[in-house]
Amino acid sequence: MKNLLLILSLFVVVGCGSAGSPMPSSSIVKGKLETSAGKPIGNVLLTLQPLGDGHPSPLQVAEDGTFQGEIVPGKYAYSIAKSSAKNSEQALKLVDAKYYEASMTRTISVQAGQELRIAIE
Repeated sequence: MKNLLLILSLFVVVGCGSAGSPMPSSSIVKGKLETSAGKPIGNVLLTLQPLGDGHPSPLQVAEDGTFQGEIVPGKYAYSIAKSSAKNSEQALKLVDAKYYEASMTRTISVQAGQELRIAIE
């Protein structure tokens, strides 16, 4: 019985360790979502989907097109969706439906402290 408890204790201790590498640290990133002509796109949800380290980052875009959030630096695909803003549905109609899903052909690189500018058609 003593040996069984010792073996179980070892499994618990070994099983609680972390074999993976630590997650890179995140930083605050600010930016603006706009049309290719420079007109702000606001009251939508911008989601950055990591292509490497990190986690999906949904960012609320203000009426003036600005956004801010905590993101792990790296490469991201992005998409635009309805947000909790009351006129979000109307704002989303101004965006081409191809932006409703992330695409590997539309990516951005995010660096710590960088001002992002995401221009869509």
